[in-house]
Amino acid sequence: MTLAAALDAMIAALAPVQSEVPGLQVGFWQPNPTPPSIAIYPGDPFQDGSSFGIGEKRVFWTVRAVVSNVDPSAGPELLLRLLDPEDPASVEAALEPAGAVVGNEDTVSGLRNYTDVGPDLVGAEWRVEMFL
Repeated sequence: MTLAAALDAMIAALAPVQSEVPGLQVGFWQPNPTPPSIAIYPGDPFQDGSSFGIGEKRVFWTVRAVVSNVDPSAGPELLLRLLDPEDPASVEAALEPAGAVVGNEDTVSGLRNYTDVGPDLVGAEWRVEMFL
């Protein structure tokens, strides 16, 4: 599988989350996202070898959700839904069928403010891995 195909598979897998969250945008790296949005981009570090040969790689993606912090309760409550593996809007549950799984340690952040993408945005991140 190519990296572009893996990215497309994850974006498609998040369609049920978009159904749960009106106006949710999902895509590749977004330097100036309009909340609510989810961006998927290569993590750091991005890949390591998993077997023999150049085509056998494990890659790591960052999935970052951001919401507006203008309403101090609605944004964080939406993030809580996205973080909850039992909620229909769960990012983690939606990505699993695409082969992107959340690891066991230090892979899901708590809520944090993002100043690199605009004022008043709060969000959370998932570090997911997949084998190509």
